[in-house]
Amino acid sequence: MAEKPPDEAYISVVDEEPEILELLKWDTPAIQKQHDQTPVVKEKTAEKRSLKALEMDPFDLPDPTFIETYRLSKDLVRSLCEELKPIMPDSTKTAEFSVESRVLATLAFYATGKYLKSICGKTDPNITHYFVPAALIQVTEAMNHPTIVKKHIHFPHLRQERDVVKHRFYMKYAVPNVVGCIECMHVPIAKPDEDQKGHFNKSYHSKKVQIICDSDLMILSVDPSPGSSTHDGILERHAVKVDLVSLNQTEQCWLIGGPYYSLKPYLMTPIPKIPKKSPVSPEKYYNSMHSQVHSAATDTLKHLKTRWKCLQATCNKQFDPATVSMMIVACCILHNMCNRRGLTITPMTQTEERLEVMKQKVANGPISKKLNTDENGLRVRAELVQRLWNERSLVPENSGPKKRMSKKDRLLDRQPNHTPNISQEQVSIQLSSSSTQQSHLAPPDDASKRPRIVMNQAPTYSLMQPVWGHYPQHH
Repeated sequence: MAEKPPDEAYISVVDEEPEILELLKWDTPAIQKQHDQTPVVKEKTAEKRSLKALEMDPFDLPDPTFIETYRLSKDLVRSLCEELKPIMPDSTKTAEFSVESRVLATLAFYATGKYLKSICGKTDPNITHYFVPAALIQVTEAMNHPTIVKKHIHFPHLRQERDVVKHRFYMKYAVPNVVGCIECMHVPIAKPDEDQKGHFNKSYHSKKVQIICDSDLMILSVDPSPGSSTHDGILERHAVKVDLVSLNQTEQCWLIGGPYYSLKPYLMTPIPKIPKKSPVSPEKYYNSMHSQVHSAATDTLKHLKTRWKCLQATCNKQFDPATVSMMIVACCILHNMCNRRGLTITPMTQTEERLEVMKQKVANGPISKKLNTDENGLRVRAELVQRLWNERSLVPENSGPKKRMSKKDRLLDRQPNHTPNISQEQVSIQLSSSSTQQSHLAPPDDASKRPRIVMNQAPTYSLMQPVWGHYPQHH
């Protein structure tokens, strides 16, 4: 039997609700309130993001505060950004991830060794937990580009450049034919996955870096690449060694190295086993002059780690050896940029300096007794010793460090060698003139205000009779 078709006015419960009921739902107050409270989400435009970033523009800081925070001046940061723009990859963001913001975040980390969340007490909204590490890697890789490294770190390969370096060393330290000072330093790293034994220095895992500098504390060469753990091993595989060997065939030039290096014709080291209390001799005088010249290398490393604390022994233990090597080269480039501009440097605290010296001493270990001595090196050093001894009169007296005088010498130094020849009449005239001047200021009866002799020099005692018999006696 066929079913009767539904009437047009018939409303079935199973069928969908008609439009009239759908519209009636909007009349209830609960639905209207819920609809009114839904916020309207607006997408942030690029202009608002840029305005938010400009609220905390680091370039608005005072110059001293900017240099203290980033170690570079504002014009140096801008010029660095212009150099890195063609090398750094483009960012997907426009305001938050600009080249300037990435460079400033990297400089702040280099200067403190920490991820800064605020600058001068103001929080920067661009600094997040993922932005700084990404910016650090990008900027560090860009600064290790060959064009940037060759521009700021350059060893004097030309004869004219070497003559300039030699002249400045000789005018400052009176030691001839010096083209640089060489030394190694240790920078801590994270525990590597490979070659753990080669990176462990009896105290902590570190990267051993070789640095060559000039008399103005400018870095001429840096080698953070992995290799031998000894000072001689790093120098043997370096390109500077090949250049110095070939140069010594036509001209005399050498580096000044510490006691951890072996003596070579192109590398002058101190003469061992000379006690400090021994009498003055050509060998002892050579060691004294050698120590003064080599202080340029130790001062360079000290300034480098003072300005960029990420290289200190207490920082940087979360990066792998490859990243730390690139960071060392980047810090050396920035060090030379600051030195050329003559920017000031905040010295280390006494605790930081002592800790750094102790860490470096432990990492280097004792001086090896099996250093190879070259016969040609002994001959060249003997000639240099004799030349310095013959030219010692040309060295100014105040060039060396002032030694502390003994107690006997201080007592003898206090005694005057020549007593001034002053007659009795001159003394009486001076006393009479002073008494007449004081007589107008105070009555003579007041004993507490009588004139007294003011002596600028230390008093001398002798067996001569006093010459001031006219002076009124105190009772």
